[in-house]
Amino acid sequence: MVNAVRMAVHLFLVRPLMRLLFGVNVVGRENIEGLDRFVIIANHNSHLDIFLLFAALPAGQITRTHPVAARDYFEKPKILFKAVQFLMQPVWVTRGESGLGAIKEMQKRLDAGHSLIIFPEGTRGEPGKLEEFHAGIGLLARKNSDVPVIPVYLEGPERAFPREVAFPLPLWNHVTVGPPQRLQGESHDIADRLHDHLKALADEEQALRQRRTEGPHRPYCVAVIGIDGSGKSTVSKRLAGASQGESCFIGDNLELFKDGTLRDAQPLVTEQVRKWMSRQAKATKDLAHYKVPKLAELLLRDQLLSQVERWYRPDAIFMDGAPLLNMAGWAILYHEEYFNADVCAKALDILCGRDGGLQKDPIFAQFPELRLMSRLNLNHLHLPDAVIFLDVDPDVSMTRITSRGEKVQAHEDVAKLTKLQSAYRLVCEVLESRCRVCRLEGNKDLETLVSEAHSFVASRED
Repeated sequence: MVNAVRMAVHLFLVRPLMRLLFGVNVVGRENIEGLDRFVIIANHNSHLDIFLLFAALPAGQITRTHPVAARDYFEKPKILFKAVQFLMQPVWVTRGESGLGAIKEMQKRLDAGHSLIIFPEGTRGEPGKLEEFHAGIGLLARKNSDVPVIPVYLEGPERAFPREVAFPLPLWNHVTVGPPQRLQGESHDIADRLHDHLKALADEEQALRQRRTEGPHRPYCVAVIGIDGSGKSTVSKRLAGASQGESCFIGDNLELFKDGTLRDAQPLVTEQVRKWMSRQAKATKDLAHYKVPKLAELLLRDQLLSQVERWYRPDAIFMDGAPLLNMAGWAILYHEEYFNADVCAKALDILCGRDGGLQKDPIFAQFPELRLMSRLNLNHLHLPDAVIFLDVDPDVSMTRITSRGEKVQAHEDVAKLTKLQSAYRLVCEVLESRCRVCRLEGNKDLETLVSEAHSFVASRED
C-alpha cells in the first residue's frame, strides 16, 4: 500500500511538476527498460539531479530505486527530509565518516533486488567539469559484476538550480542515458573506466550540442492563415505530420513530429499560460472585451515560437495563424476607417521592430495599441518564412463553425469574418515582397487543400 502511494505521488505529482517547471527531455530511456536491477551513475551539479533521474526511470522501478544522498543536504527543513525519505528511501551518507556503513547499506539494497542512483564524484561539482570518481563505485561494481552500471549525463540542472541560487529557475533539462556497462577488474580500474564512460557520454552530448548551435539554428517557419472555420488548424497540423525530419505544430495545442510520427513534447510553462489566456479570450462576449486577452495570447504564442526554436530545435514549424499577421489583420475590426495597404505595411514594420523613421507617423495616433507595444518593447514579432492563406467564403466558414457545437466567439459572424477575410487578403498582398505567399481557394475539400499546401511547402528548394 505504501509503495502504491509512493508511486502515485511520483507519477501524478512529482513528474508532472518536473515536466511543467523544468522540462525533462530523456534520451536513451530504452537502456534502462527491461533491467531488473542496476546502478545509475551520473554527474552531480544540482539538487535537482535526483529528481531528474527519477523522472527518467520506468514506472515499475520507481519504488525499487534508491539514491545515495548526503544527509546534511536534506536535513533542513525537516519537511524536506521527510518528503525525500518517503518518496525515495535514500541510502543516507554522513559526510566526514568512512562511508563503509553506506556501502554496506547499498549492498543490502542490491541484495534485495533493488537499484541504486550514485553520484561518484561525491559532491556537486563545477558545471561542465566531471571530477574524479571515489573508489566506492569501483568496489561496489566489482562485488556486483552481474549488476549493470548505467552512465547518465545530466545537462541543465546546473543552470536551473545552481549552488548559489536559493530557488530553482524554470529552465529546460536534458537526461542522456548511456548503454549499461558490466565491468570486471580491480576496483580502482573499474572506477576509472566508469569515469571514462560517463565523460565520453558527456563529451558526445556536448559535441552534439555544439554542432546544433554552430551558427544560429533557425527552423523553416510556415504560417497557415485564414478566418475561423477556414481549416487552417487542420491543414497546418497535417503539414507538420507530413514533414520529414523534426517538425512542430503550434496551434491550440503544441505537438512534435519526427518523420511524421507524433512524439512526446515536454510541456513549456509559456504554453500552459497561453492556453489559459486563450480560454479567457474565447469566453468574452464582445469585441471590446476580447481585444486584451487575445492580444496577450498572441504575444505569448510568439514567445512560444522562440522557445520552440530554442528547446525543441525542429527543422520546421507549422503554425495555425501567426501572431504578427493576426494582429495586423485584426486591426480592421477595431480601426476599420484607417485600414489600408500603406497602414498595413507600416504596422508590420512596427510589429517586427523595424519602425525606424516612423516614430512621428500618424499611425501611432490611429492605432494606440502600436504605440503601447513599442513602449513596452513588445514589437519584435516573428515574420514567417512562408504564408499559406486559405481564402474561404465566410458563409462556408460559419456553417463549419456552428457545426462544431461549440460556443460561438465574439468575432464569429458573417459580417466580421468578411472584414477579416478582406484584411488577410490585404496582408498577403503586402507580404508578397517580404516572404513566400500562397493563396489557396479554401472552399475545396480538405485533402485537396493539404495536397496543394504540401506542394507549396516542398517547392521552397526549387
